[in-house]
Amino acid sequence: MGVLFVIIPLGVVLTLVVFLFFEARAIKANRASNLTADDLNQKFEKYDTANNTGFFGLVSYVITLVLAFSSYDPSYGLIHALLYIFITTFIGSFIIFIIKLKRSILVKVFAAFLYGVPHMIASAFAFLTTYLLI
Repeated sequence: MGVLFVIIPLGVVLTLVVFLFFEARAIKANRASNLTADDLNQKFEKYDTANNTGFFGLVSYVITLVLAFSSYDPSYGLIHALLYIFITTFIGSFIIFIIKLKRSILVKVFAAFLYGVPHMIASAFAFLTTYLLI
């Protein structure tokens, strides 16, 4: 279980870097877009949210898969996977919330949500894949 003290910070740092990369892509898409966003659906299009969120989830899956293959032992049971998933998601969402401190509460919550949900799903599938292959 001591390996969690290594892979949790590594997972948080790597996924945050990836999230910030895709957030920068969203900002570039917004600047390049000629759309005027009136409703939420148009804002999703303007920031290319679906693609960026999907790619973030895919990269999170690969990162977690590599970390899980390097550290997961079936004798740990489910607790090892759940601790990694929930602690990395909580810490990452909290850091994003702090980074966006000067933004409105809606932006902070939405950014933390766009980090947390794909990360949790991707991490769960990565540990499931690891469990099935080991």
